[in-house]
Order: sequence, then structure tokens, then C-alpha cells
Amino acid sequence: MKFLVLSDLHIRHTRGGSIKNNSRGIGAYYVTQKARELGIDATNIDYFLDWPRDLLIQSILSFFDNEQECLIGYSGSIDASGTEFYKNVIEDLKKEIPQLKVMLGGFREPQGDSTWVDIMLIGRCTNILIDYLQGKDISEYQIFDNPPGYRNPLGVIVDEPVAPIIQKNDFWNSRELMTIETALGCKFNCSFCGYDYRNNRKPKLNSIETVIESMQTAYDVAGITNFFLADDTINEVDDKLKLLGEAKRVLTFEPDLMSFVRLDIMGAKPHQIDLMQECNLRGHFYGIESLNSAVTKTIKKGGRPDKNFEIMRRVKSEFPEAFTYGNFIVGLTGDNEQDIWKHARTIVDEQLLTSAGATTLRLYSDLHNDEIKSELDKDPAKFGYKILEQKTIDWDNIGYQSDNWENDWTNRSKGEAITKELDDYYAKHLTSIFTSHEIYSIKTLLPGLSYKDYNNKLPMLRRSQSKMMNQYIKNKSQYLNK
Repeated sequence: MKFLVLSDLHIRHTRGGSIKNNSRGIGAYYVTQKARELGIDATNIDYFLDWPRDLLIQSILSFFDNEQECLIGYSGSIDASGTEFYKNVIEDLKKEIPQLKVMLGGFREPQGDSTWVDIMLIGRCTNILIDYLQGKDISEYQIFDNPPGYRNPLGVIVDEPVAPIIQKNDFWNSRELMTIETALGCKFNCSFCGYDYRNNRKPKLNSIETVIESMQTAYDVAGITNFFLADDTINEVDDKLKLLGEAKRVLTFEPDLMSFVRLDIMGAKPHQIDLMQECNLRGHFYGIESLNSAVTKTIKKGGRPDKNFEIMRRVKSEFPEAFTYGNFIVGLTGDNEQDIWKHARTIVDEQLLTSAGATTLRLYSDLHNDEIKSELDKDPAKFGYKILEQKTIDWDNIGYQSDNWENDWTNRSKGEAITKELDDYYAKHLTSIFTSHEIYSIKTLLPGLSYKDYNNKLPMLRRSQSKMMNQYIKNKSQYLNK
């Protein structure tokens, strides 16, 4: 058997302009790694939407050559934006390889139909894929028929945390940000959160040996030193930070790490500042959401405002090299515009964060996959929301957008106006206009500048990224056509 997985990079729409995400999808690399462990000839094609179409088709045909057992997969983006192009590519390939089996994976909602898709995997289910590749019966996981779709039981962590081992013929570059996971699952259950595996009291930890091998191989093969830790909450337990500290002491290079961090947990455990310094966790994404004590209890995100401000001051003082981004949600029941602006002015006046931004609350009442529904999605009225207009839209077209809603103090339209004003205020008055994800993508492309100096560098970075992507396409196509 030969197995080929296609993937692409999301476009990030930042406050400085648009740029492609600079971190490839590690799920796609993990599944080909697992396939190779089974003795299957497996590889990846990245940036597939940017390949010249004829070169893409030719390279895929060359890879499969005269193989009788051919499987191609698309590791899709969350908004399904590349699915139609993938379908068109499949139609051309089937003319030459009629026996080609077609897979879709990575989505959180059903895609495609049985006229062109042979198997669809929903969410995290590498274990199901491994069974499928070995010809085992996977019917116990089937949840729909058109196309045949499979998913692990809801809320149960069956899969493993991902820390892939890349190869030279993957053609990574030192100017790319690599993603790994130290654990899978989050013990918290924030009311607005729709992430997989939340509310798990015992997140599944990766082994230190796997984390070290993944990071060291990335450095040895491609010179990669910057890593995004995709854990839902990196500091929910000290064990994750200690694992990273132990790994750093073994690695032959200095890693630079970024992840989601809960500020209120740091407030309760200020010793975590030292643990983060020890492992070089310098990029912090704080999902603060609100600094109003009337709100935090409702959304199941603790921490008194004074404690959160106190830990922000400590991080600024004790960990000045850290890039700290705080995200706020506008529209939470119990909040009010006066408090939102009072807290924003405190953050700006004291420069407590490197960057901050806001998003308007989103409610999705008509998703098919219950696993990605938040508590607010499931019962808006319980949390003080009235749905004025259902806006959840067919994923096959444009993904989904929020329903129109109102609560005790605002509605979606007014909330978006406040969000825009608040977002602009933070962008104008804090050091950086970027989120922590964005700055790590950007500074990996162009290392060495101050955080502020990156604010106007996107045009140059887009050109640099385009050259890197084109070099990848050249190298990978030559490899596939050899």
C-alpha cells in the first residue's frame, strides 16, 4: 500500500494584515508516521492549494506509480475551505487511478458524500486509522453512512498526544514553527469552550522520551528551535512544565516555546513563573475572557480580578522576556461596558501585557457534532442568552458563523462594535499588534527583532514565506517525481 496525505496552511487575518500560518498541521505528519511504522510507504504534501495544479497531479501520480493499493487523504482545515479543490483533484486522479481510495480527516463536522469519499474520520482518531490500515473491523466507531464516517466515543481520550518525528524528505525549514503536544485533554470545562476532551480530570501525558525525540529530530533535520505547545492548558498541572524543563536540559539546543496559559492558575501557583523560565516557555496566550468577578464564576473560569492583575504584574517584573497576550470575550452575561473599559485602561496604563485583543461571543446552536458544542451552545437560555436568529451554516459552503443573540446588557451587533473599538485600543497602546500565535509564526520567519519592530514587517514576511513555500514545492515535487 501507498498512502499520501495532503494538507494546507490557514490564512491568519491579523491586525497587521494577512499571512499564512507558519506551522504545518502535525496531525497529518503523525498519521503518515504511524503508517510507516506499519510498513506502508507514506508521505505528505503540504501547501497543496498553492501547488501548480498540473505539477500537483503529476507528482501524486508519480508517487502512486503502478501501486494497486492506493490511499489518499486530506487533513482538512476547520472551515473546510480546501475540500472542493481536493474533490476536483480526486476527480482527475481517478481517471488515471480508478482504484484510488479517498479519505477525509481532521474535520469536526461531516464533509463530502459517498460519490467520492470512501472514509471520513471525525476529530481525533489515529487509533481508528491504524486499525483501518491493518484491515481490522472499525464498524464499532461508525456514526454515519454517507460518506462512511467514524469517530471515537465522545469525551473519552483514546488517542495519543502528538509529537511527530519528521524526516528529511518532509523538507521542513528552520524558519518554521513546529507544533507538539505534551498532553491530550483538559481538566477544565469552561462554559464557552467547545474544544475536544475538555472536562477530563486526568489528561493523558506524553512521555518525556517522545517529546525529546520529536524536538531533537526537528532540530537535527531542519534546525527548528521554535515550538508551539498545542495543549489546551499547558499549566493546568505542574507536571507538564516540569516535563518540558527536563526535556530542555537534555536537548542540544535552546528551544523557544509558546502555549495557552491560564492566568488564574498562575495566580494561584506563582511558582509556575520559575517553571516556565526553566523550560523557556516565553510565549503566553492568556484566555482571560473577563476581569469581572460577576462573570468569571458563570463561565467557570476562576480568579479574582485583583489576583489576575497581581500575577500580570509579577510576570512583567520577573519574566520580562515573555510575550504575553490576553484575549477577552465581549458579550458575556453579567459583564458591562464600563468595567470592560476600566480593566482595559489599567492594562494599558501599566503595560501589563505585551499585546491584547477581543472577540465577540459566538453561539452555535445547530452544530451536528455534540462534541464541539459548548455549554452555552447547548443551553443559551440557561446562561442568559436569547437566540434572535440562527446563523449556523452548512460547513460544505463557508464553515459556520455565530447566531444572533442578546443578553442582559448587549447583543451580537453591539458587542461586535465594542470589540472593534477595544481591539483597536489595545493595538494602538500596547507593544505589539499580534497575538502570541502570530508573533511566534512571524519571529520564526524573521528572528532577531524586538516585538514592536514586527508590527510593520508583514509585507516583507509574506515575500519571505512565499519563497520558502515555493522552495518546498520544488523540493517535494522533485522527491515525488524521482
